[in-house]
Amino acid sequence: MGFLSDLDKKLTDNVYEHGSQLTDSAADLPQTVGELVERLMPFVQPEARETVKAQILGLIHEYKVERSGAEQDHPD
Repeated sequence: MGFLSDLDKKLTDNVYEHGSQLTDSAADLPQTVGELVERLMPFVQPEARETVKAQILGLIHEYKVERSGAEQDHPD
């Protein structure tokens, strides 16, 4: 029983420490990207800002993941 509780605690601690990377698409993006997206928000309707921000950051994250995968497939 002790082994499973230790494992559960380690897994829980790991999720708490790194969980935002799984749920926040901007977690691994440079801070400057987030700042640039924030600067665009005055041009978006106030009620749509959070949705638009999440979509923009999600697209950037997706592009970054696709690009890094392509670089691994075709190293120069």
